[in-house]
Amino acid sequence: MTIATIPPPSLHFSPIRAEVDLDALRHNVRVLRGYAGDAEVMAAVKADGYGHGAVPVVKALEAEGVRHFAVATVHEGIELREAGIEHPIYVLGAPLPDTLSAYVHHRLAVTISSVEIGDTVIAAASRTGPLTVHIKVDTGMRRLGLLPEEVPETLARLRAAPGISVEGIWTHFGTVDRTFTLEQLGRFDALVESLDNPPPVTHVANSGTLLHLPETSRGRTLVRLGGALFGLVADRLPGFEDTGIRPVMRLVSRVVHIRAVQPGDTVSYGRTWTAERETWIATVAAGYGDGLPRSLSNRGSVGIRGAMYPIVGRVCMDMLMVDLGPRNPSDSIRLGDDVVLFGPGGLSAMELADAAGTIAYELTCGLTKRVPRLYSGVETAG
Repeated sequence: MTIATIPPPSLHFSPIRAEVDLDALRHNVRVLRGYAGDAEVMAAVKADGYGHGAVPVVKALEAEGVRHFAVATVHEGIELREAGIEHPIYVLGAPLPDTLSAYVHHRLAVTISSVEIGDTVIAAASRTGPLTVHIKVDTGMRRLGLLPEEVPETLARLRAAPGISVEGIWTHFGTVDRTFTLEQLGRFDALVESLDNPPPVTHVANSGTLLHLPETSRGRTLVRLGGALFGLVADRLPGFEDTGIRPVMRLVSRVVHIRAVQPGDTVSYGRTWTAERETWIATVAAGYGDGLPRSLSNRGSVGIRGAMYPIVGRVCMDMLMVDLGPRNPSDSIRLGDDVVLFGPGGLSAMELADAAGTIAYELTCGLTKRVPRLYSGVETAG
């Protein structure tokens, strides 16, 4: 039985599709557990599962035995609850005061991201109902979290407040650089060791640090895994290709037009590319309206029938053009042929992101709603 339902019939007419391999996702969980040791996996499925589709992704991960899920917003947590997900859901983003009742109603764990938020949660708990909280510690990233010296008093006040259960404490690393990461880890561990009764759940490792510095998972309850689950990392890691982690998404469109252009002809908006010889141009039904970065104009390449062809001219909202070379392609490339934008048969998502000057996460998260996700993979007993 497949995990995801077939998309609505109208999506079958879309020239572009994101193929999501749920078996590859489950394979990646098994690989990553080998790095995590005794820590359990907390799957970060924010931003619609990094663009892969949060609900089918979570159901596939449940079948693999994952029991903890993290999102960025209350809305994302509600979506999972409404899809029937019953396991713990942690909202990693800073809460807004007017959302706390939704945390209660949908059984979502709250991140205590500042002293002020701690005070707000304490004041709200008596009228909203019981709240489970995790304290975030800012050990150097300077984005969210209490400073280490602010934690003991806030923790004591939270524990003394009726209706609040302090379940966890965590931090987030700003880099995979060993020196700075270990500085952050040292600050976190010193804080936890200084507490008379630290919260029972701790989590610090993310995808990059788990793979590059697996010691960050030792002695922790959970590891937070996002990109690596989907075969992606934000930072280039030595040896990542050797881990056996597989890409989960393949982005494919189709050739919709082929024509010869002459020397001196220009292609696409702004006339940024000029043919130096007679050559054949294929127009592909994919553009920034689908989420492809416009910065791929005259950069990067795509795969068609096992060969790579460069993107030429400006990427448009709905189309991009590729240079097929001087040979008439009619015997090898035809209208309707698949074009691999990233994934097997083309560049990897990380390689295409390099060409665009971004990271692979942005490519998958940026795919718009007009790109149907087509799922493969069979649900088995977890």
